Amino acid sequence: MRSSSKPVLSLVLVLGVCNGAPAMAPGSFVVVANVDTPALDPDTLQKVYLGKVVEVGGRPIIPVNLTKGNTLRAAFMEQVLEQDDEKFVAYWTVRRYIGKGSPPREFATMQEQLEFLRKTPGAVGYLEESAEIKQGLKAVMKKP
Repeated sequence: MRSSSKPVLSLVLVLGVCNGAPAMAPGSFVVVANVDTPALDPDTLQKVYLGKVVEVGGRPIIPVNLTKGNTLRAAFMEQVLEQDDEKFVAYWTVRRYIGKGSPPREFATMQEQLEFLRKTPGAVGYLEESAEIKQGLKAVMKKP
């Protein structure tokens, strides 16, 4: 009986250690934009992602998102938009239905999003804090 409990106890300890020490703090991200994008404060950024602001200083702003289920997206939703993913999707479902726009374009990977941001004036998105901000982009906001 004792020998059969050791593997279970070991598994519990391993899972506890793995869950307690993530490689990257979940929710650490930086909001980045194409270099041609005007400055955005947190309130304006939130309005951009909710479709309430579509241009700043006469320039169109194009928000982008990672796909639903991404932990970085969840952190962005919580810390910048102050809502969870379900509310965000429901919000955009209603807005689209009544003809008030479309939700931000989604990308499956951070790399795809990064390329779009670099090539698209007015584009704004977010990357892992540890990601390299390449030429053609600028940091707009950092969330630890």
